[in-house]
Amino acid sequence: IEIEDESLRELNYRVMERAPCSVGILIERAQMTHIFSPETPYTVCMLFIGGKDDREALFFAKRMTKNPHVRLTVVRFFVDSCNEMNTRDWQGMLDTEILNDIKVNKKVGEAYVNYIEKTVKDGPDTALVIRSLVTEYDLIIVGRQAGVETPQTSGLLQWSEYPELGVLGDLLASTDAAGKASVFVMQQQRTAKDA
Repeated sequence: IEIEDESLRELNYRVMERAPCSVGILIERAQMTHIFSPETPYTVCMLFIGGKDDREALFFAKRMTKNPHVRLTVVRFFVDSCNEMNTRDWQGMLDTEILNDIKVNKKVGEAYVNYIEKTVKDGPDTALVIRSLVTEYDLIIVGRQAGVETPQTSGLLQWSEYPELGVLGDLLASTDAAGKASVFVMQQQRTAKDA
């Protein structure tokens, strides 16, 4: 992303649009030479707004906790007015269900997971919270949610430079986001009804 290789960006975009399976893009900030140990755990943050790409990203993040030296934090973003309303639609119920075991038990298998809920007003407020997190983690995982504007991301889509990364991926990949965290953008397998 930093070198802005247009051919690589075009390839990434085409893969994301046509892949017959779940797929992701890694923006590597620091070389992946981390030595996994109890003294230096690999810290991962999964940003959860909702939707099928975020659920896929959460499944991926949960699998990472099989390594005992990985520490996972899940940050769920709510908008004041959407907290209750969001659980009434089908997608909102699926989001709530997948997060319940983490929220209630604070565990995935044998690994402890830090679960945080953040209430935001809009996209710029979400961006402020995310920018405060980028220096705390080695890897940040987000769902792509391409072209989807939610109350939590309202106003951010118009500033997007990298549509192949989705709104949050774009925000995290931008050079002004700073931070050492690598970014992994996940997209769930597209089906015929998604087209």
